[in-house]
Amino acid sequence: MNEYRSEQIDVIKGRNHLLYKVLWGFFIVDLLIDFWVDPEIALFMLPLGAVVFGIVTYLAISNRHPVFTMYFTVSSFYFFLFCLLWVQPIMVNYLYIWFCFILSTIYHQYRVIVYAGVLSIAMSSYFFLADRELFANVEDFDLIFIILFFVFVTLFFSLSSQFTETLRLNSEKREKQTASKLTETREYFHSIISQTADAILVQSKNGDVMTVNRAFLELYGWNEEEMRNIPFQHIPATQKTVFNEVLSKIVNGEAVSGYEMVNQKKSGELFPVSVTFSPIRNVDGSIRAIAGIYRDITEAKRTEELIIQSEKLSVIGQLAAGVAHEIRNPLAILSGFVQFMREEKISEEYTGIMLTEINRMNQILEEYMQLAKAKPFTTSELDLTALVKETLVLMEAFASLSNISIHYTMQADNCMIKGDANSLKQVLINLIKNAVEASEQGSKIEVIVKRTNGYATIEVKDEGQGLAHEDLKRLGEPFFTKKETGTGLGLMVSFKIIELHQGEITVTSEPNTGTIFSVMLPELNKNK
Repeated sequence: MNEYRSEQIDVIKGRNHLLYKVLWGFFIVDLLIDFWVDPEIALFMLPLGAVVFGIVTYLAISNRHPVFTMYFTVSSFYFFLFCLLWVQPIMVNYLYIWFCFILSTIYHQYRVIVYAGVLSIAMSSYFFLADRELFANVEDFDLIFIILFFVFVTLFFSLSSQFTETLRLNSEKREKQTASKLTETREYFHSIISQTADAILVQSKNGDVMTVNRAFLELYGWNEEEMRNIPFQHIPATQKTVFNEVLSKIVNGEAVSGYEMVNQKKSGELFPVSVTFSPIRNVDGSIRAIAGIYRDITEAKRTEELIIQSEKLSVIGQLAAGVAHEIRNPLAILSGFVQFMREEKISEEYTGIMLTEINRMNQILEEYMQLAKAKPFTTSELDLTALVKETLVLMEAFASLSNISIHYTMQADNCMIKGDANSLKQVLINLIKNAVEASEQGSKIEVIVKRTNGYATIEVKDEGQGLAHEDLKRLGEPFFTKKETGTGLGLMVSFKIIELHQGEITVTSEPNTGTIFSVMLPELNKNK
């Protein structure tokens, strides 16, 4: 018993159960045939088979001694066959010796096969010598060949079963090793997912929650059961359209990394997150699920705002020096005229120059104060097309004073964004004002609203002199301007405002061909 591994014992138990059913089937079929051919033989074999196979059945079902049951089972059908040949010595019954031997190979245990081979040789030899009349046509020395045949067959099946058993054991070993590695890998990844500080959510393509880690539940406030019952609870209504567009990209096999969006906690609190989405694929390459790693970037945003304010202070320091330089020139002019006024009466021409210089100083100081003052944003959902129309109503009168017309083209409507209306109007006024001042009388300015890859875009195009390539690089620098009375601060403010809206201003220009300012803002609700 100790020579057998636990895996082999389990196999032997299964074979014992199989063979007792086979023996009962064989016994019933044999009885039916005997009742039809020779009822007396049937009456003799009935109690014998019932007792022998009953014991085999009891041992197999009890599973107490599986190895003993294996040998007893093999011995029992040889014993039953021996009794059958004793009372009914016909040639067809001798053929059942082969049947008994074949049944023993079911165990795939070479010891049992050798044991069955020995019993087959002993039984064949005994009845060959005891009933010579039945084998009258067979010479005595043919028994040697019969024995040799049984020996070769026994060796063949023994080696075959040993080889098969070795293959089975190796296969089971590899299977266990693979299962062990899979378990280790599963535990490893489960440990990573459960212990990581980032919130992880795995969803099916339909949105059903498949896996969620502890960090996700702690961050959002829901329990796992709540997440499973109502998918996408963490996505606010204003973000669901954008979120569905991102999911459609993932379903198409794309990966999205570092996507910033607004999420919602169970308490209703909105907060910014950075999400990395990636598809989880089946073996055949089809997408099974979508994994999302959510990172709370509230502190990062606060830090970013502090850095922006710090940079702003740094810029203000630079501006202070520039303002001092810019104001020094008109102050020198005013000082000269005041000195001249002491000596004689000043003409209206000179007073006009003085007022112009005073106004220029006032403009510089106003723009400087506007940049230095930190205005809090009041963000809300805005219809960009409506905002542009409102601003154009204000600017058309200003443009008409210079005999310049403004042409408005709306290539997209309902461009919903999130931002501060007053700040965005200020940007648009600055751009249109610059376009008017850069244009010749009788020319036109085009203002276009359109969509570009998920962004709402405003284009302001003039027919002015344009800008050289080296000048484009300096746009937004304090006090860089191509206008005679400009300071460059208005455009600098505009760049900062759009940057705080997570947008971008791009400039396209060539000398003598005009300039195009493109303002791109993330669209909140994209209508397809």
